[in-house]
Amino acid sequence: MARAKTRRPKDMPPTPFPTDSGELYQQGDWLWIPLRREWRDISAKPEEVVRQRFIRHLVDNYGYELSRMDQERPTMHGRRSPRADIVIWETPEAKAKRGTPILVIECKAENVNINVKDYYQGESYTRAVGCEFFIAHNSRYTAVFKLVPGLPGEFVQINELPKASDWGDAKRIEEIKNRLRAFNRKEFQDLLFECHSILRDVHKMDPGRAFDTISKILFIKMYVERSGLYGTYTIDFLDRREATRMPNEPTVHEGMFGQTKDYYQSDDIFAETDRLEISEATFRRIVKKLERFDLSKTGDDIKGLAFEQFLGTTFRGELGQFFTPRPVVDFMVNLLDPQEGELICDPAAGSGGFLIRAFEHVREQVAADVQKQKDEARATIEAKKLKPEKEEKLIAEAFVRLNQELLPSDDDNKPIDTRVGRLAWNCIFGCDAEPRAARTAKMNMIMHGDGHGGIHHHDGLVDINGIFPERFDIVLTNPPFGANVGSDQKVGGSQETRVPNDPAYRNRCRTRYGEAWEESHQRIINKAEARTNILDLFEIGKDKANRATEIIFVERCLSLLKPGGRMGIVLPDGNLNNPSLAWLRRWCEGKARILAIVSLPEETFRDATVKASLVFLRRFTEVDETAWETVWTEAQSLHDAAFDTKRNDLCTSLGQGIVTGENENIASLLADLAELGVERTIPAWSEGRPPNYPRGIGPARLKNPRWKGTATDKKRAAQLKKDYIAAFDEAAAARSDELSRELRTGLRSIDEAHNAAL
Repeated sequence: MARAKTRRPKDMPPTPFPTDSGELYQQGDWLWIPLRREWRDISAKPEEVVRQRFIRHLVDNYGYELSRMDQERPTMHGRRSPRADIVIWETPEAKAKRGTPILVIECKAENVNINVKDYYQGESYTRAVGCEFFIAHNSRYTAVFKLVPGLPGEFVQINELPKASDWGDAKRIEEIKNRLRAFNRKEFQDLLFECHSILRDVHKMDPGRAFDTISKILFIKMYVERSGLYGTYTIDFLDRREATRMPNEPTVHEGMFGQTKDYYQSDDIFAETDRLEISEATFRRIVKKLERFDLSKTGDDIKGLAFEQFLGTTFRGELGQFFTPRPVVDFMVNLLDPQEGELICDPAAGSGGFLIRAFEHVREQVAADVQKQKDEARATIEAKKLKPEKEEKLIAEAFVRLNQELLPSDDDNKPIDTRVGRLAWNCIFGCDAEPRAARTAKMNMIMHGDGHGGIHHHDGLVDINGIFPERFDIVLTNPPFGANVGSDQKVGGSQETRVPNDPAYRNRCRTRYGEAWEESHQRIINKAEARTNILDLFEIGKDKANRATEIIFVERCLSLLKPGGRMGIVLPDGNLNNPSLAWLRRWCEGKARILAIVSLPEETFRDATVKASLVFLRRFTEVDETAWETVWTEAQSLHDAAFDTKRNDLCTSLGQGIVTGENENIASLLADLAELGVERTIPAWSEGRPPNYPRGIGPARLKNPRWKGTATDKKRAAQLKKDYIAAFDEAAAARSDELSRELRTGLRSIDEAHNAAL
């Protein structure tokens, strides 16, 4: 049943705003509009609340009087002239004389990142009246732009909104105009480093422990600010919490960390034993440093790049193995070109660089497509030549509907069914066996705009959550070099290789991933119960004592791909040119198409002792496998007979010398035996068992000489056989052995040539 509409209030409020900070006069559906001195029905106009809150914000925090403002102001340049939500002049007199305003502001109710093209009314108004500052504001973000002179004039985002008191100081206004948004990012980055230095100086923490502590504080800050209930995480917030804390309760910062751990419990970010081991004074000092940044309102590009730069400057030396240089990451992602709806995985995620860039790559595609749809919707509506108010309303509704698709999560940090939401929550997966790296990847991803839910602390060689074989369209990774997977490493034998099997985990995964997960999970449960070697999960590791980690990751990555899936992997050059690893290259060629191999400069990885290259593969589809099998069969029909003839010829040419030692007396004895019907066969070859991998022929095996035939005179034949054995003096035996070695060597050469021909 529809809710009854409240009546318009009759009384005018005594003041423009209530005394409570940030509040507005509101009675039911009616909101007091100070600039119009009227009550307005907002039941269908949520943007009006956003506008009035921002007007109060400008009054309370920036010192602008209402007498200098107007709202819903047209340019007076015709019936279809652009209108601005809020316009501010330097003085009331300038407003009365219709002078050039100092600020033009447009407000929207949505909470997606601000795109200046959506704010075209305010943008057009700013150009039309010659104002230098344009502010775009919505329920979560505020962006400040300066208009660069020219036709039509470019809007450049800057860092700061001028206060009313700034306008009497031309030098100060010029400084604000020149402080580009990049300063914001640099400031955040510098603040993080200052916090790092505080922990190092006060608590004598090493870089790794200091970083862990900052991450924990950032997670607390994110938890509080994303809730939308408390605003920015500040000292004032801590003081209010402290005022209500009971003496027997944990300190405020310890209690907040406990709540944060509970909030992120399903993400496996923190261990149950994790604590925030700093003093309350140090915690307050760091909160004070960071309180100018509301992480729920700071743009993802600012947060993400600042955090990434902080990671690089702080850890490049100590944790360099977790970082792939950004140019390499960008190149690999751009080459594989992930598309919307494709599933992406990094089983050795490190600090999350590949996953973040892939997420951004697809998000940019979605944003571009949404922008195209908005442009088309606007053009369609404008073509109808409606009244300006109706046109504005329809365009705003279309933009709100389309912009919803850019939200990565709901207000409670839960999955949301939007295009970017599906990307963030359903398409990005990764893990790392080092807990600090996994936690860093999650924080890094959150700072870049979400997509952290599929990242786990876990060994990438063992299935976890949504990471299981034949699931992904794209795998990107830089696996650990120089380490080994040994036969002592068991499935389920450590925290990193655990196989969760509690009902909650099973139900969650079964619901999300379906029957394919169920089958894969049962397989890995069986392996854990049998204490199976991790190596035995892989074709190229089975029954081996150890294998280089990066070699096993090649098979792991290919196995994670769907047929036709694409992968990019960083590998030491030895994998590509070492003769002893030719089998690995041939194994890969039988599983996937090589898309590209790109050599990297030696200095790409700081402190690395090996030169590396980028390898791009596409896993065979069923059609590819059939084609591969067909061509292999054709190759065998073309080559097998010819190489078999070569083996037969070699055995024939050397065989007589092997059985006689090239000794005339021995040859005479064999001739006598032949007259009695007994022969000494020459060595013959037979095809051995083909290798498990790579695809190839079975190596030729030699059959030793033997006696053949039935003697007409058995007694005489027996004596001749004894004489034959006795006749093999040292010289004859040596020559026979030499020819046998030559035969074996020759057969191996033929095998190699045969394999090469195939």
